[in-house]
This record gives sequence, structure tokens and C-alpha cells, in this order.
Amino acid sequence: APGTPIPEIAGPGKETMAQAARLLGARRGITVVGVDGSGMPDAELAAGGAFLPGPHAKLAGPTFQEWLDTQP
Repeated sequence: APGTPIPEIAGPGKETMAQAARLLGARRGITVVGVDGSGMPDAELAAGGAFLPGPHAKLAGPTFQEWLDTQP
């Protein structure tokens, strides 16, 4: 309905894309090399947690590692 906020849903814990990439790379036998993203647009926002869910988010689901472990 109009004016109804969009519910936030997030995983059970804080994870970064770098962590997920390393886990996936290890699973596939690929070395993942990180880069310094401090000069990227919105780097300060990301470093400050601006892209993390709000305090009212519903936390659910497996961690990325738990999900990855279920994949063939």
C-alpha cells in the first residue's frame, strides 16, 4: 500500500563482499586479490556502515558460508 515502508531483510551477520569473494574463490580454487576501495564513490558511507540494515531489519537465513556449503 502507498506509504508502507519496504521491509528490510538481512542475513544473520555482517559480511562483506570481499569476504564472500574470498570464500567463493577458495571453493573454486581461485585466489581473490582485494583492492583498496577507499577512493571509490561512497567509500566513506560504506566504511561507516551506511549500507548495513537498519535496527528494525528482520535477520534471517544462512550465512554466505553456510549457503555455499549446500551448493554442489
